[in-house]
Amino acid sequence: MTHTGHGGDLISLEGAIDLHFHTYPDLFPRLTDDLEVAQLAAAEGMRALVLKSHIESTVSRAYLTRRLVPQVEVYGGIVLNTYVGGLNPAAVDAALRLGGKIVWMPTIDSAYHAERHGGTGRYDAQSGGRVSQEGISILDADGRLVPQVDEIVELVVEHGAALATAHLSPREIKQLVPHALKAGVEKMIITHPFFKVPGLALDELAELAALGAMPEFEYCGMSAAWQYQSSALVVEAVRRIGASRCLLVSDSGQRHNPAAPEGLRVLAQTLYERGLPAEDVRRMLVDNPAAVLGLDRERAAPSAEERAYAAGLLARAEQRNGAPLEPALAGGDGGA
Repeated sequence: MTHTGHGGDLISLEGAIDLHFHTYPDLFPRLTDDLEVAQLAAAEGMRALVLKSHIESTVSRAYLTRRLVPQVEVYGGIVLNTYVGGLNPAAVDAALRLGGKIVWMPTIDSAYHAERHGGTGRYDAQSGGRVSQEGISILDADGRLVPQVDEIVELVVEHGAALATAHLSPREIKQLVPHALKAGVEKMIITHPFFKVPGLALDELAELAALGAMPEFEYCGMSAAWQYQSSALVVEAVRRIGASRCLLVSDSGQRHNPAAPEGLRVLAQTLYERGLPAEDVRRMLVDNPAAVLGLDRERAAPSAEERAYAAGLLARAEQRNGAPLEPALAGGDGGA
């Protein structure tokens, strides 16, 4: 997991998995597209990626990216914003039947996001989505979960997928988590708990983790541009909850942050140098996300046929675009 750098140990991304980052195409400005991130991940020896978009299901994008860069297992999911019909069981059903791995509750279109950021579709310093003063809540006027939540949870259970709280309010999260776990959801993710949305307190997060939910801690919230949480707070949370229940993700891809693999590496290195043991960092980077994705088989090397197919696709794309797409990473030995 570690290797010696210039004067000290470095956390390696070999075998790491990033369950949460953002790429182009998107309505928000992005640093990299799907293919570029996959190539960077392959060069680092990462095992898998999950593409996330506030705007659309990423299942089809993941399928194509994996064909182009077969060294990395690339998966998609769906975020339940207005662009896919909000709390839309039909969209969830299609995404999961096509291989999606994670269902996120509303993000930039959640009612709580609108409350905290002055409207949907934007952040403190970024905008890109449709702006409205009202967003999507999973609770009705009486404070009970709306019926669509039950349908969505049933689909998640049926397909063995993960359910993530996204940008719901603390109140919504505290109702959703026990409800989903009781219904049979085995992979319940608390999305960036210390980010502005939801902005959970450590005590609240510890209670949710004790029920069986898994918090993810992200690079983006600690970055210079966002600064919603300190590395010390994340270390404290991991020690209190236990590394066996936590995930590390980059949540990167913004133009002012590094590409997802580098954001994930910086996060892991920071937590290690803040005092978390290397084996705990590895567990949160490698083992726990593999369990979320159901990847308990040994990573298989891409076949010669897969490499040839990817190289051919990249060559044809180069001819159309007139620019090289680094076929060595997708079709040759690359960085694997």
